[in-house]
Amino acid sequence: MEMVIQNIITDGYERFVVVNIINNKNLIVHYIEYSEFLEDNEKTALKNIGDIIVSDIKIDLVSNSYITNKKLGFIQEFENSPNIKAIIEVKEVVDEYTIYAQSSLCDESILIEFENKMMYKKYDRVYIEGSLELVDDII
Repeated sequence: MEMVIQNIITDGYERFVVVNIINNKNLIVHYIEYSEFLEDNEKTALKNIGDIIVSDIKIDLVSNSYITNKKLGFIQEFENSPNIKAIIEVKEVVDEYTIYAQSSLCDESILIEFENKMMYKKYDRVYIEGSLELVDDII
């Protein structure tokens, strides 16, 4: 997925990035930049506002979830935070901690990783709370 950087917040190796995706949605995503340690909000030399990054996204650290019948959707209610609340539909169960799901974030299925064992099945609609993360090393 291609994303355009709108803002970058730095904290050590952590990056909290506001990105705009193809369908004009702004998302706040998190990733670790192991090659550059910065003080709080120090400017990174590796990425700039306007740069295009290419990576898949996932929702990680899901600690709260339950079955629902609501339509797909998401909200990121905290400024500059990758925290996300979303309603997703299970497309594939990988194991008791991992699924692929359809969401309103993008057209592709995204990886969802739970902190605790889950028992969801294909086609379940599920409310989740987690962290929106970049999956791969970004290009």
